[in-house]
Amino acid sequence: MEADYIIAGGGLTGCAVASRLKQRNPSFDIIVIEAGDDASNQPDTQTFPGLFSLLGSPLDWTYKTEPQPNTCDRTHEVHAGKAVGGGSTINFGGWSRGDAADYDDWASIVGDDRWSYNGLLPYFRRSETFDSQDSHNHGFDGPVKITSVSASDPGRNYPLRESIREAWNEIGVPFNSDGCSGSSYGVCEFLETWNQGQRQASQQAYSLDGVKLITNMIVHRVEFDASSGESKKASAVILADGRRIKARKEVILAAGSIRTPQILMLSGVGPASELSKYDIPQILDLPEVGRNLNDHFAVYQLYKLRNHERGLALGSPALSDPAFVKGLPTDWATNQDVPTEKLEAAMQKDHTRFGTSHPSLLKPGRPLVETLIIYAPAGVPDAPTDGSLVVSSVMLLGSTSRGSVTIRSASPSDPPKILSNYFDTEVDRVTLIHGARRTMQALLDTNALADYVETEVPPPGMPVLTSQSSDEEFEARIRATGMAHHHSAGTAAMGKVVDSDLRVFGVDNVRVVDASILPLSIGGHPQATLYAIAEQAVDIILGTSP
Repeated sequence: MEADYIIAGGGLTGCAVASRLKQRNPSFDIIVIEAGDDASNQPDTQTFPGLFSLLGSPLDWTYKTEPQPNTCDRTHEVHAGKAVGGGSTINFGGWSRGDAADYDDWASIVGDDRWSYNGLLPYFRRSETFDSQDSHNHGFDGPVKITSVSASDPGRNYPLRESIREAWNEIGVPFNSDGCSGSSYGVCEFLETWNQGQRQASQQAYSLDGVKLITNMIVHRVEFDASSGESKKASAVILADGRRIKARKEVILAAGSIRTPQILMLSGVGPASELSKYDIPQILDLPEVGRNLNDHFAVYQLYKLRNHERGLALGSPALSDPAFVKGLPTDWATNQDVPTEKLEAAMQKDHTRFGTSHPSLLKPGRPLVETLIIYAPAGVPDAPTDGSLVVSSVMLLGSTSRGSVTIRSASPSDPPKILSNYFDTEVDRVTLIHGARRTMQALLDTNALADYVETEVPPPGMPVLTSQSSDEEFEARIRATGMAHHHSAGTAAMGKVVDSDLRVFGVDNVRVVDASILPLSIGGHPQATLYAIAEQAVDIILGTSP
């Protein structure tokens, strides 16, 4: 086989890039290779009620990290879609952008304004059909339909909606009418990609008509042309079954932040010390491959409702209308910064430990932590779903802890070795403690929710926390129970592994188009950013403008 473009990874970005390339030039031969199946017609992937059966299923890589000292030597699961559409096939459907400062810092790091907020804005717009009148910040004819919770269905009116908004306002967090406008601070309506309760995975939103799709096949490595003189030119992709696919134009890696660095290393592009362990012929010593791993680490807490027979959360017979499960049962995404004094003291400690180049040196005022209040004990083992509990998710938006991904062997079938290193920096510690405390203030200490929320329900064997608990008590809880939000990024970082045209340094005809290119932690849930990356990647590949 041969093709103009070979895309290794049929996930969110892989499908979007393939679709747009084929639309722009129907004469292109494009092959997409996906390790998983096409689950487009599987019922559990289509609607929200089946979603929780997908984590840990055959459609999920369910990677395991090494035991992590920062989190009580626990081994964490890193979920990633192993199916056509990747994460967009198994995710929770949340849609948000980072703050403009996130993208502007990205552009500053790589010296290219195309990756600033304004540089990416045409591509944000190009990817979406948005429920808004703001034509400057939003698009209205893109493949992915974006809907606010309140607009998704007239019957989807959660009883605690206005009380939770008032509680945040009561403790000083203002309402933000559009968190996807470059300023994400405040109480923003939760946006999602569920369309009338139906999932919009990448391959469903972006047509793959005319694209050759190979499923249930792992990519082993990229082959480089030994006759190309001084250049190291990609000539083919080798599949795990030994088949060779010739690339007439380019190989595009879109296998995600865990698999993309593995493919590079198995191809001989990566840290020489790692390649030599497994006798992999070195094409290029590129030490940063697999480094800079980051994720949106989070802590979840359960809260008991007062008089829950009133019908306040899912599981109650009063909330039996199917509209309530047309998406994630929540109303608001609340994004907050950290008080300047606290943040600067934490940055100083990290400066002393890591030096000036570490990403924990952030600008005060940026939203660094997100809270969702979910009207069901979603994802909490053994919690009753009888309408008596809600759960909070408090998530780092600007994670500054960094881990790594390396290979275990020269075999593509062996999962990579993941050192997640969650909760490693003082900035992350201070931020997540601050976010958890503020969430408890909103839920337990406000007039707006005094009649609705009774107490926190701690994990078995742990003490109850309140907003007055010490930093040490919050930290102990986070270390014992915190987990990632499955937004892995950064392992083929722009400026370190790829240039600002997404080309892998030191070789020809290989680009990376997935979350692994992010040089820093971008706030928000990653879908919107990844679709914008894919849209801009196509313009870069074809040499066109937005």
